[in-house]
Amino acid sequence: MIRAVAAAVLLGMLVGCADGAKPSGPDEPDLAVPPTAAAVCAEAARAVPRPSALPTQVPLPPDAVVTGTELREGKRLIVTAVTAQRFRDTLGFMQRAYPAAGLSLAGGEVEDRDAESNFSGDRLVGRWTLREVPGCDGDTLVTVLVAPA
Repeated sequence: MIRAVAAAVLLGMLVGCADGAKPSGPDEPDLAVPPTAAAVCAEAARAVPRPSALPTQVPLPPDAVVTGTELREGKRLIVTAVTAQRFRDTLGFMQRAYPAAGLSLAGGEVEDRDAESNFSGDRLVGRWTLREVPGCDGDTLVTVLVAPA
């Protein structure tokens, strides 16, 4: 139990401070994507509609099931989804689709089972994270935070 709590605290610190992220000021949205509570396998995911507040040029994997959305202060939108695509396939999609949509990637990091990247362009800033979902035959959790630039 103590290890799980310590791991959760460490993950929160890493997500909030990775890649030289700095605290946001009034004109700079916080790009830290909060850790998700519990990921589910794609086949068991309960879909919610793609939020209308998510700009159409912000890509999600084609088979992604949107499982949650949260609108925060400063028009920051967080979208959580799960895809049956394996982590590396999902990563390849994100690395191609964002630049193809006119969104530049920066400050990213890729590890064995998780990755993240900031993005900007077309009057938007944001960050996406990918995590392999344990026990789900390679499914990938996708979290996207987007805000006006």
